Parts: sequence; C-alpha cells; structure tokens
Amino acid sequence: MVNLWQTDNLNVNNGEPQMDDRQLQDNPVGILVIAAGHGRRFTAAGGETDKLLAEFSDASGRAGRVFEHSCRAALQSQLPVCVVTRPAQHAIQRYCQQQGIPVVLVENDRMGESIAAGVRRMSGWRGWLIHLADMPFISAAVLQRMAKEITDEGIVRPTFGGQPGHPVGFGRSTQAALSQLTAEHGARDLLTQFPLHTVELDDEAILRDIDLPSQLPDKK
Repeated sequence: MVNLWQTDNLNVNNGEPQMDDRQLQDNPVGILVIAAGHGRRFTAAGGETDKLLAEFSDASGRAGRVFEHSCRAALQSQLPVCVVTRPAQHAIQRYCQQQGIPVVLVENDRMGESIAAGVRRMSGWRGWLIHLADMPFISAAVLQRMAKEITDEGIVRPTFGGQPGHPVGFGRSTQAALSQLTAEHGARDLLTQFPLHTVELDDEAILRDIDLPSQLPDKK
C-alpha cells in the first residue's frame, strides 16, 4: 500500500535562490530521495538509532542527521525533490513538511518498490535521479551534474576510479520499467536492459554510504 501527501511548493531551499516555473519546464528532471530502509546492519553493529537518524557534522561543521544531509544537498541542487519513506519514519516526514518536500509513504523497505512508488507519483518528470538517503556525502554539484547527463533514452551512472557509484539517473524511456520494480536490490536489473552511459567524476563521495556506525564521521 502506498499513501501520498504533497505540499504546493516542491522546492523550498532554506533561503537559496529558487528555480522559476520556466526553468523547471526546461529541465524537468527530479531527485527521488529513497529513505525507506530499516538499516538493520547499522543497529546490529551497535548503532543506537536508525541510521538515517544518526547525527554527524559535515565538512563545513554543519550538524544534522544522515537523511537531513542527503535532503539538504538535494534541495540545494534546485531540482524538484520527492522523498520516499515509511509511515513509521515520523522524523523524516516532519522534516519534509518543514522544507516543503512532497513525500510518498511505502509500507515496506524493498528498494524496487520504493523507486516504483516515487516514479509513479512523479510521472510528469522527464527523468529520475535516484539519490539514496544513506549517502549523505554527495554534494548538490554532483546531483546537478548527473541530472544534466540524463537523456530520454537509457540510464546514466557516475564512476570514481572506474567504480560505479550513485546517484543513478533514468531517462523517460525507462519509466514503465521503473514503475513496475519490486526487487529488494532496486533498479539493478535495468542496467542491462537499457543503454548505460557512465560519467567519471573526481569525487569519492559517490561511493560512500552509511551502513555501519563506524562509517559516520566523528561528531564535532
């Protein structure tokens, strides 16, 4: 079961300049922030809270929870943003309400179903950039760059040192397949079904996620 709520403003950005309607029409690629996982490996390894709620300070010293850092970068990119999460994630829902981010609620944590629910809700976008909420080190600049690389045909994925990373972008031609995903590992199977374009980036953050407490930066 999927529940939805939406605010009128898709792109509140903490005082940053906003894209106007014409800009959004010219570049209707949006970011789906996937924040529906349980993070069982994190808690099993001694994490004291859900990994998306774990706090740390970024390189600039700005404190926040894992999902807040990920959402902040998405908002700063000035692209449309939608968050997919579970009904039990009240803190994420409150944050999204405060920031004016539309939310899709899913009843399970299978990555494929989360992506599919977000794509169905944001069916008017020309492309979908899948941004995992447990990858809080990805910058707005990376999100902007990958969004620009999305074309109607196929899939685009960043690499660092030849290693594939995230976020992964999907063009309009993949919409039907994305909307029907159910797999626990997300859209991985689609990488062999559609043309795949890779973009080498000089940013190791595209490989860094938070699965264990030891992967959190020291608090400042």
